Amino acid sequence: MFGTSKSFRRLGLALASAALIAGGSLAASAQDGSHNASGPLVVAMDVGYAPWAMQSPDGKTEGFQVDVMNEIARQLGRPGIEVIDTNFSAIFAGLFANRYELIGSPIAITAERAKEMAFTEAFVSNGQAFITKGSEADFTDLETLRGKEVATNSGSTADKYLTENAEKYGWSVQRYDKDTDAVQAVITNRAYAALTDVYRGRYTVASAGDQIKVAYVMNTQTQVGLALRKDDAEFLGTVESAIECMKLTGKFAEIHQKWFGVPPGVDTVMNQVFVGIGPVGFEGYDAAAYHAPACK
Repeated sequence: MFGTSKSFRRLGLALASAALIAGGSLAASAQDGSHNASGPLVVAMDVGYAPWAMQSPDGKTEGFQVDVMNEIARQLGRPGIEVIDTNFSAIFAGLFANRYELIGSPIAITAERAKEMAFTEAFVSNGQAFITKGSEADFTDLETLRGKEVATNSGSTADKYLTENAEKYGWSVQRYDKDTDAVQAVITNRAYAALTDVYRGRYTVASAGDQIKVAYVMNTQTQVGLALRKDDAEFLGTVESAIECMKLTGKFAEIHQKWFGVPPGVDTVMNQVFVGIGPVGFEGYDAAAYHAPACK
């Protein structure tokens, strides 16, 4: 991935901070017919993928990304969000079919996906975690998984990694429509391990007592953003401005503290505003398209 120097990040932060002082409203941006400025922001989420989006005991949808999307809706002047619960394996098809305005679930930015979809700048940097039963030993070598069943969420970057490396490491891949089902396969001895993102893995383990644990972490530093349609350039700029406002005002840090109990690191992408529009280092990134975020 194309790197971003600290001076480059400081430039973006300085320019954006000046725009924040100037004030204004993101809601003033024009929106085409596929975006109802007076209605809720319609987003897809794989509900049950905790802590990003899940059902609360009273039946409401809550989670890190739910809070993020509600704040983006507020910045856009929209009256909240409407969540379309969609299995991850079908979430991209729904976007292309205009079932929702954007994908609210955290989407790992990859070269392959950037050819098909537009992405905002990254706001999370993540890795992959192997979950096993709590009674299993930690491991430091993927050869430990040779001959074993590994479960994952169908269509995810974890699925892609497991599939591409199945021959090399000799594991078998079990695919599930919900990440919760992949973890349940470990608990019920249908799979030796489950592969998920680090944030999800640590949250799941913390909620399950000693039944399961994170046995191995791959620090891939995968960049995560929001996915929109390629032909939705103006809306992309508006949403990205809202994301930058959340970084500048500390709203991202506040939400991170709420769900993970600690603030994000100072040098993480959650605290970095990037020059231009789109995902740095990927197709669709335009360094010249600077836009001044006008934050509420």
